[in-house]
Amino acid sequence: MHKRSILKKTFEFGASTLFSRLLALPREVLQIKFLGVGALSDAFIAAFRLPNLLRRVFAEGALSAAFIPVFVRLTKNKEHKTAQGLMTISFIFFESIVLTLCIAVFLFPGFIVKLVTPGFSAQQISYAIPLIRILFPLLFFISSSALLAGALQSINHFFAPAFGPALHNIIYVSTLILCLAYKLDVTMLALGILLGGVANFLMHLFFYLKYRFYFGPITKEAKAAFASVMYKFLPCLFGVGVVELNLFLDNQISSFLHEGAYSLLYYGNRFMNMPLGIFGVALSTVLLPHFSRIALFAPKRLSFYLVEVAKFVTWVIVPSTLFLFFIAHKIFFHMLSKPENIAEASGILIFYSAGLVFFCFNKILINMFYAMRDTWSPTIASIIATVANLFFNIIGMYFFGSFGIAASTSISGVILTGMCLFYLRKKHKFRFYSGSYLLFWSRYAGQLTAGISLFLASYYAFLQLCSLAGWHSFFYIRWGYWLFTIPLFLSTMVFMFYTKNFFRIKLYFLNK
Repeated sequence: MHKRSILKKTFEFGASTLFSRLLALPREVLQIKFLGVGALSDAFIAAFRLPNLLRRVFAEGALSAAFIPVFVRLTKNKEHKTAQGLMTISFIFFESIVLTLCIAVFLFPGFIVKLVTPGFSAQQISYAIPLIRILFPLLFFISSSALLAGALQSINHFFAPAFGPALHNIIYVSTLILCLAYKLDVTMLALGILLGGVANFLMHLFFYLKYRFYFGPITKEAKAAFASVMYKFLPCLFGVGVVELNLFLDNQISSFLHEGAYSLLYYGNRFMNMPLGIFGVALSTVLLPHFSRIALFAPKRLSFYLVEVAKFVTWVIVPSTLFLFFIAHKIFFHMLSKPENIAEASGILIFYSAGLVFFCFNKILINMFYAMRDTWSPTIASIIATVANLFFNIIGMYFFGSFGIAASTSISGVILTGMCLFYLRKKHKFRFYSGSYLLFWSRYAGQLTAGISLFLASYYAFLQLCSLAGWHSFFYIRWGYWLFTIPLFLSTMVFMFYTKNFFRIKLYFLNK
C-alpha cells in the first residue's frame, strides 16, 4: 500500500474503533449504574475477563500473527484454492480447541473462578459462577471472527474487523439500557453480550463470503500451509501465553485487594485502552499485511518504517496521554459516588496511561517481527517484560495497592519496547535513524508546548466566561464539561496538524 492508503485505512479502522470507544463511554457509565462497585461488579468483570484473556491467544494475538502472513502469501501468489483449504483446516483445528475449553468451563465453573480469582469471597464466587457459564462461549465467536478477519485483511479490507467491536458495543449498550429500564437480572446482561459476539461473527462471515472466500477442500498444499501457520503459531503461543499468564497472575493478585478494587483496575484499564484501540490497534492491524509484503520484496525498507512509525505514534499519542492525565479525575467524578473510589480510579488511569506510547509502539514492533517470520525474538522479549511485570506487580501491590499494579504494567511496556529494539538491532541489523527521531523531538517539543498552552488558555478562559454567565456548574461540575473539553482537545490536535510545517515537523504518513 502507498503511504496515503496506509493512512486512509488506519483512519477508516480508527473511525470505526472510535465509534466503538464512544459507545464504550455510555457502556461503562451504564454498567457502573447497573452493577455498582462491589462484589457483583467484581464477579461480572472476572467472568467477562477470562474469555477476553484467551481471545489474545485464539484471536488478535498468536493466531492472527501466525495466520495472516501465510494467508497474505497465498493470496499474493494467486493460490486461492490452497488459501481456502487453509481456512478450513484452521477453523476445524482451533475452534475444536475452543469448544473443548467451553465445555470444561461449563462443567467446572466453580473451580475455574477460584483458579482465576483465589482472593474472592464466597459471595463474589457465587455471583461469578452462572455468569462465566454464559460469557465464556463468547470466545468461540470472537476467535471464529478473527480467522475470517485475517482473510479479509489479506486483501486490505478492514471494515468488518474494525466495525465488529462497534456492533458488539451497540448490542452491549442496548442490553444495559433494557436491564436498567426493566430491572432485569445480571444474567440477561451476560446473554446480551453473548448475542453481540454472535452478531459479530455473522457479519464477518457475510463479508468473507461476499469477497468470494470459501471453505475449500483440505489438499496437500493446504496441509503444508497449515504446517507453516503452526510453525509460527507455537512460538507465538508461547510468547502470548507468557503474557496472558502474567495477566492471569495480575488478576489473581488484584483479587486479594479490597472489595471493588478489581473493578476499579478494570475501569482504569478500559479508559486507557480507548486511544490505544482507536489509533495503536488500528495502525498495527493495517501495517501487518503491509509489512508482510515489504518483508518479501524490500526488507531493508523496514528500518525506515520503524523510525517513521515511532515519530507518528509519538506525535499522536503523547497529546492523548496528557489529555487523559488532565481529565482522569473528571471521568470518574461523573461515574462514581464515593470520593475514595474516584481518587483511586483516577490514579489507576494515570499510572496506566503513563505507558500508553510504549503500549502502542509495542503492537507495531511485534507485528514487524511477525512480518519477517521471526516469532522467537518477540517471544523472548515478552517473557522478559512479563517476568519484570510480575516482580513489580508483587512489590507494587504490597507498597502501593492498586496503583502499584497499574504502574508495573506501564514499566513492563517500557521494558518490552527496549527488548524489541534490541533484537531488531542485534538480529535483523536494523538501522534506527536515531538522529532523525531526536531531530523530530527537538521540533515537536516546541509544537507540543504551543498546543498545551493553547489548550489551557482556552480551557480556563471558557470556564471564566461560564462563571460570569452563571453556567459554571453545568460546564464544570455536570455533563456539560465534556461538551467543551473533548471538542477543545480535538481542536488542539487540528492546530497541531496544520502547524507541523511551521515547526518543520516531517511525518512520512502525513506529509505529501
